[in-house]
Amino acid sequence: MQIAEQSVSNDYFDACTARREGVPAVAILFPDCFDNWLLELGVSLTEFSQRMMGCWAFSYAQALSSAGVQTVLFCISVQVSVPVRTVHQPTGAIIYFLPPSRLYRLFSNRRSNTTPESQSPRIVESILMRTWRYLRRLVATHVDTPLSSLFEAMKREHCQVLLVQEYESARFDLCVLFGRLREVRVFGTFQGGVPNHMLLRPLRRLSMWFCSGLLIPSTSEAERVMKAYRFPRSKLSLVYSPVDRDIFYASSKEEARRSLRIPMSTKIVMYHGAISLEYKGLDVLLEAWNRLSLTLPNEDMRLIVIGTGDDSSRFSHLISTKKLKGIHWVKHWVQDRELIRRYLCSADVYVFPSRGDACPNAVIEAMACQLPIIASEVNGIPDLLQKGASSCGSLVPPADPCAVAEAMELLLADRSLARELGQRACIRARENFSIEAVGQQLSHVFLGSQQLK
Repeated sequence: MQIAEQSVSNDYFDACTARREGVPAVAILFPDCFDNWLLELGVSLTEFSQRMMGCWAFSYAQALSSAGVQTVLFCISVQVSVPVRTVHQPTGAIIYFLPPSRLYRLFSNRRSNTTPESQSPRIVESILMRTWRYLRRLVATHVDTPLSSLFEAMKREHCQVLLVQEYESARFDLCVLFGRLREVRVFGTFQGGVPNHMLLRPLRRLSMWFCSGLLIPSTSEAERVMKAYRFPRSKLSLVYSPVDRDIFYASSKEEARRSLRIPMSTKIVMYHGAISLEYKGLDVLLEAWNRLSLTLPNEDMRLIVIGTGDDSSRFSHLISTKKLKGIHWVKHWVQDRELIRRYLCSADVYVFPSRGDACPNAVIEAMACQLPIIASEVNGIPDLLQKGASSCGSLVPPADPCAVAEAMELLLADRSLARELGQRACIRARENFSIEAVGQQLSHVFLGSQQLK
């Protein structure tokens, strides 16, 4: 890691926080897959703190800043051995990299010593191994977050509110209960996480009862939570990701294509984000592109894909085995948002066939750049695009390449319809998902009538 590790003293904290006296602060806790996520994207801790954008937490940080609220991001990382404090350069948010608890390190490094003798029946071996894996997972999910270090750092940064990514997680349960002891208001948010087995969440109903509220960017997920946990509607807020209109906005397609050396006659479909085959539905996208290419063999078409991830090799293998043509893949996590904007402005249609995203930033960025959207009808995506006469895109069933191919063919052929949907998308992004609008909403949820100090 390139960030210098150093223990942070009380004097250091006092010097940092003195400059922000009277400014309310909100803490955000990333999920426990933080290191794996960065590894998949090929991003170091230094790059994360200096250049990283595109995830919901940084969008929230921008929105809160516009409302006069300081954001403090907490990331649990095995890449550090002591707490490291730095500042996220694009947004001004404070970032803490905290090492996981010692118990987590100890337990996660242990291996099973319960291997039975060779003459033992296989059914006994299977039961023992399954039991061991369950116990390891149960313990690991409840001890990864160093609660004392987390809440001590929050106290020094004057944070009286904590937002935990994914309320369907053990760390949310523990943070809520620990927060009650430390007089910290704990909220949870939904970013596509799937509930664990009920045996892995023994404290969930208790944490749902004691938490200060949930921020959910999906009406369908909100209904599920209220039904599953009898969660009161008064503690639930529908909050969507904001988009920076100074970065993502519509501009001349001719200029964008000229800068990218793309002919005006080429029909372009685009996707940008993580290369995750099943979760993002990129297997569906490739099959839909294959069908479209067979249907329109003489059309000059190009599928632009921007991003990388854990499934990059599988994605590349599928392209080669299917012998797909017309695919332009930028195979890294692009930090230059102006370049992403130019690619978006060069496209005719944007496709996002995810199987599980909650409220994808990528879709809102494409909307802001006046693109008609084709996206899966999952979680909060229908909320973004709306339905009926005011719709700004085409909703398709998840895992349905035929529906995706048909939607792409329609929008590429009907330029008038594509233009109308794109204009609606741009207006909706500007009016509902601006930095300022979401900032005011977040400030109201977190501050309420109680002034943070």
